[in-house]
Amino acid sequence: MQNSLTDRSLFFAVLIPCFLASCSPEPAGPERAIGAWRIEYDLGEAKLPYQAQIMKDELGQLTFYAQNGEERIRAEKLNISRDSIRIQMPIFNTELKGVFTNDSLFEGRFHDYSRKGMYSIPFQAFKGETHRFDHKRAAEVDVSGKWEVYFSPGSDHEYEAIGEFRQEGDLAYGTFLTTTGDYRYLEGNVNGHRLNLSCFDGAHVFLFKGTINGDTIQGDFWSGTHWRENWQGWRNQEYELPDPDSLTFLKEGYDNVEFSFPSIDGGEVTLEDPRFRNKVVIVQLMGSWCPNCMDETAYLVSLHNKFATEGLEVVSLAFEKSDNAETNIRSLERLREHFSIPYPILIAGNASKKEAAKKLPMLNHVLSFPTTIFIDRDGEVRRIHTGFSGPGTGEYYQEFVQKTDDFVLRLLLE
Repeated sequence: MQNSLTDRSLFFAVLIPCFLASCSPEPAGPERAIGAWRIEYDLGEAKLPYQAQIMKDELGQLTFYAQNGEERIRAEKLNISRDSIRIQMPIFNTELKGVFTNDSLFEGRFHDYSRKGMYSIPFQAFKGETHRFDHKRAAEVDVSGKWEVYFSPGSDHEYEAIGEFRQEGDLAYGTFLTTTGDYRYLEGNVNGHRLNLSCFDGAHVFLFKGTINGDTIQGDFWSGTHWRENWQGWRNQEYELPDPDSLTFLKEGYDNVEFSFPSIDGGEVTLEDPRFRNKVVIVQLMGSWCPNCMDETAYLVSLHNKFATEGLEVVSLAFEKSDNAETNIRSLERLREHFSIPYPILIAGNASKKEAAKKLPMLNHVLSFPTTIFIDRDGEVRRIHTGFSGPGTGEYYQEFVQKTDDFVLRLLLE
């Protein structure tokens, strides 16, 4: 009898909690985050979607991946506590903070702490939705190829670009190349005569919409909630941007580059230091907030590792957005750790092209972050490259890598 009562007690001890919890088969706690998600940022006038995955490794660690075309951005700092979720993006001082409404939805805000004024964008995340943009009509045009593009056409701040697109059925991929850099990996679709492309790279929130009419396109571009402009383009397979090696140069009366800035490790660094003497030196103007700079940094690290023993040195001059010195140092230390940067990183000033030009008065101007200066063993400036066309530009990136590798090797052998 005693055994029977004990068995019945154990039965109800298991049954009652199960009943109170409705014995739901849905995963609870952190487990409910695992799977495919469609995240949609609310820009006010438009919605910007992208796909993401949350996965668990063999050690039980949850990892977030944002997907743009061929690129997957990995964020390992993911915390789930009860109904809240917090995803800190790598490199950049940004994060997603949200709350689970149920096991198939969490919502909150994307925060960019590098911007002033508590900048954030509301979002919703929908589990199991694997499409990017809504698809109501089959593609009625093919956008594949090269397009001559102008942003803010006819205005004082008009600028030119190349649109490089690839279409596979109704899906569309590509990027825009400008004189100051590219818009990285874009992914979307063609819905009837409408082109939709988006990107979330951990810092930038880019949305492009356009209507195609024959060989022309008219559209709008949103960068987060702080910027919107129109754009137009024409098919033009022969179109090219100005030579990026011709846009920035030494002013008359200057024959070299000089600076003295503090390192994130302490102490002042100048090109007169022994480590740079009789070396080929690449000086990179960059910022930890700049995705094009991150693409270039990955390349410069590989270039340095390839040619360091031959006499190549690299030094980065960081122009940061925060007014807080400690915040800037932490951002740059995070950058150094992520890319395993072996060369000096210096704090050069605020994230302003005018500020950069003042700090380097020998340059005619600074048009872009990044801007990269190539100096030979005698201290002579041999090339200044404006902007950077990263791996999202495909053949343009491969061409740049080959050209730059060959140029640096030639300097080293002189």
